[in-house]
Amino acid sequence: MAEHTDGAGTNPQNRASNSDEPHESQESPGSSDALSLSRRSYFGAFGAAGLVGLASIPEPTAAASGVHGVGNGSYTHEKPSGEGEPPATLYTTSNVRAPIPSNDWWSSALVTVYSENLFFHPGFALANDTGLRVGHPTTWNYPNEDAKMNVERDFTLGHTATTFADTRVDGHSDWSVTLKWGAGTATTLTASLTKGSPYIFCEFEGGGAELGFQTAPTVWDDRRNVLGLTHEDNHYGLFAPSGDDWSGVGSATLTNGLSGGYVTIAVLPDGTSSTLDTFETYAYNFITDTGAGDATRVSPTYDQAAGEVRTTYSFNTDNKPESATGGTLTGLYPHQHKYLSRSTLGYTYECPRGTMRTVSGSSFTTTHPFRGVLPFLPDQGTYNRSELSSYVSDVSAGYDNGQGSGTYWTGKDYGRMAEAAPIADQVGNTSKRDALHGAIRSELENWLTADSGESQDLFYYNDQWGTLIGYPDSYGAAGELNDHHFHYGYFVRGAAELARNDESWAGDGNWGGMIDLLIRDYANWERPNRANTREPADNPADSFPFLRNFSPFGGHSWAAGTAEFAGGNDQESSSEAIHAYGAMVQWAVFTGNDEMLNWAAYLYTHEVCSAREYWFDVDDQNHPDGWSHDTAGIVWGIKYAYATWFSADAEAIHGINYLPFGGHSLYLGWDSQLAERNYSEAVANDNNGGDWDYWADIMWNYRAFSDVTDAKNMFQAAKSTYTPEAGETKAHTYHWIYNIDAMGNPDPSVTAGYPLAAAFDDGSERTYVAYNGEDSAITVTFSDGTTLSVPANSMEASTGDGGSSDTTPPTAPSNLRSPGHTGSSVDLAWDAASDGDSGVSHYVVYVDGAENRQVSAGTTSATVSGFASGTSYDFTVTAVDGAGNESSASNAVSVTTDSSGGGDYSQSATRIDGSDSDTATDELRFEFVSNVGSDWVDIHYTVNGGTQYNYRMNNPSGDTHTLETTPDHVVGDFASGDLIDYYFTYQHDGTASDTGWFSLTY
Repeated sequence: MAEHTDGAGTNPQNRASNSDEPHESQESPGSSDALSLSRRSYFGAFGAAGLVGLASIPEPTAAASGVHGVGNGSYTHEKPSGEGEPPATLYTTSNVRAPIPSNDWWSSALVTVYSENLFFHPGFALANDTGLRVGHPTTWNYPNEDAKMNVERDFTLGHTATTFADTRVDGHSDWSVTLKWGAGTATTLTASLTKGSPYIFCEFEGGGAELGFQTAPTVWDDRRNVLGLTHEDNHYGLFAPSGDDWSGVGSATLTNGLSGGYVTIAVLPDGTSSTLDTFETYAYNFITDTGAGDATRVSPTYDQAAGEVRTTYSFNTDNKPESATGGTLTGLYPHQHKYLSRSTLGYTYECPRGTMRTVSGSSFTTTHPFRGVLPFLPDQGTYNRSELSSYVSDVSAGYDNGQGSGTYWTGKDYGRMAEAAPIADQVGNTSKRDALHGAIRSELENWLTADSGESQDLFYYNDQWGTLIGYPDSYGAAGELNDHHFHYGYFVRGAAELARNDESWAGDGNWGGMIDLLIRDYANWERPNRANTREPADNPADSFPFLRNFSPFGGHSWAAGTAEFAGGNDQESSSEAIHAYGAMVQWAVFTGNDEMLNWAAYLYTHEVCSAREYWFDVDDQNHPDGWSHDTAGIVWGIKYAYATWFSADAEAIHGINYLPFGGHSLYLGWDSQLAERNYSEAVANDNNGGDWDYWADIMWNYRAFSDVTDAKNMFQAAKSTYTPEAGETKAHTYHWIYNIDAMGNPDPSVTAGYPLAAAFDDGSERTYVAYNGEDSAITVTFSDGTTLSVPANSMEASTGDGGSSDTTPPTAPSNLRSPGHTGSSVDLAWDAASDGDSGVSHYVVYVDGAENRQVSAGTTSATVSGFASGTSYDFTVTAVDGAGNESSASNAVSVTTDSSGGGDYSQSATRIDGSDSDTATDELRFEFVSNVGSDWVDIHYTVNGGTQYNYRMNNPSGDTHTLETTPDHVVGDFASGDLIDYYFTYQHDGTASDTGWFSLTY
């Protein structure tokens, strides 16, 4: 099948609506010189265009027109002439009412006749005139600078009676969507997709189901109404009602009359009858939403005293008569299963975010540490105060529109001044502090006020989508609803700095009400009642969709509002998303909004965790081994891109996921080894080898977390000649680097019982910092027992012995267990250790007494791989605290890996002279002898952990399959000491089976 590409080279609104295999001309933004438009320029070029379609959303409840006051501020219902706004024609049924969610993994279904690819992981789907194309991405390829999973259809789920003119969204909840074909007719198909769920739940009217495969699938379990089958190595379960039997077994088309009217399709992790049994148990529990909005639901709790965020994910199912139990099966991403206290099932899937692990039931709960946000760094630096003062004096106290006047660049300027103002206060330059505050206030109040007839620097409310749009907008924020969290997060950051110093300014009756509306636009923490009138001034909770930008199950935000890309939705700047939620934390504290704070802490914590997992791959487990990069500039639904929307410069690719620096970005320094790894990759890929010329100050700020001396040296060498990044100042860069020099890196092993607090450790002592946003003095208690008294509306810092006096190791991890294993890997889980002094920093996994890997604090599970099949291994785990003290070992667990092959084969690898014009013995001959009549065998191997090579072996003599690296496939001569890891995939009874890994040293 032709693969859907997902670059930025083609206007997605101009695609032919009758094509179910669209293409875009550029595979990856920033990775080709042919891509001349940045994402922001690209969207700006057509942001005013609207979609023309065949269906319209039901008429929303009428809202009043004109200007509406919110305290001292206001917004308008009258769009300025000539400005763009989001599509007015939407493909929905009467079950879907405004405010309409955007920026989701399924958003393309709202604005296209059918949809773009919908990556619900572990599967993908694509709506077209026939029905729903379905596939299961499992293998990686590496076009341009991307790591991308294959997108190939296994079958199309259609209706036996008809094709369809369009597909419409029939319902949605926190991470699920229901699509409907044939709305308004007697012949319909409805399909419900849920992020993380292996099930597709379908209902039919006026006919039955028809599944058209590329080639005839192998049916390995036929229970008449239930089938287990395999197509191109992908396994599926088909579950029809009792008495509704499948026809066409043995052909490429399967049909079912479905007198019961429904069917479930499951993406299976393997092709065994026992797995089919388990999935059948839950297959008739439909996760579907046709208007109620409660099929899936997220519920977070920020426990300040414990310094953690607990998040519960719930499923509400409609159980059919065949249901055997309650709940469902769902696959969890790494940012979830690493923070899960319960054990997972043995079933796993590989998806673009790494390994998904499955759980069963109607809910599950994760627990993440909340490590604090600071409004600014304290005055602890080793800087020269006179020099710092001179830089403060040079800060421009006024709006700088040198980059443009839209919402993004306006917001960046608020951020620049908000970060500089506290430093001015610290050096005693109160006139500069007041000037900066005054400039923020003046510009913000201008934007937060819409006068009759005004056309610039105002906000317009679109009541169909339920969104505030600032004009002039930036980079598709109006026409595509792109990037609202990026842009408005800067507005909130500027407002939070004002609220920190002037509580009255932030009152609802003054300017706080408008700031609350901006936050609700990108992160409305209340689910709207769509039966109510939408008017933000009177009814803010019901005037915006729930958590517009943030994906509750995905754990991070999406930037594209309508997601019209074959690669799914995407997000580039993870750090600007984190900044938006960090600003929300501050605003909630300074305005005393505890409900907002609860959600802000949840959003911040999960966005940080996901950035570390998917953009930075903190544990080196989620990015594919074959990819030549350690960093994702952009995360897509189906891939990682080492790219940006605006530049192919490595400095930009890395820097866009660092900036802006502030007290919200301490997470970048939690792991100095990760910071070193990421920075080193930037240097290696930079055209100037680390002689930064794009965003030098951004790179220096990040470098401080891995080598602060180098950061200082680079700053000192260029301080008189470099130009600060648009959101930075020389004062802030100097202040930042030299504070990290004085205090050390942020310490992730220590949390605090207050949101605006953090601890730093320089290796010999800790510095404890807290800002009190209350009107009376408080005492902040840190998790290592340290207390800090902080007066009202002020910051305190205290340096103590920290790790240097802590000689007591943590308790040993307990209840070590193995929830599952394969022929080459073992899953481990354990109960958390505790440490009353410096806190648990990380865990160490030992295999047969030797250290294998370290696991971040807060994570109580690991998958250890690279084992030989049919072999027994012993495992233990220890805990290490912030002072470096290591606990005694946990209980030992012995696990024997699966005996892959089970007598099905024998194999060997021998050294040969490859007949490549030399006489050296420097090649390999692989031999696989099948005992089960395999028609084909594939060999997969790596050399010293590098690129994986995958080849079909020769079969010249019956059951013996061979491959010689030369002359069959020239990969280069092997050298003494090379480590070759390899495994086989062999055909067995119509299905594909993998052996375990084998290793040899040349």
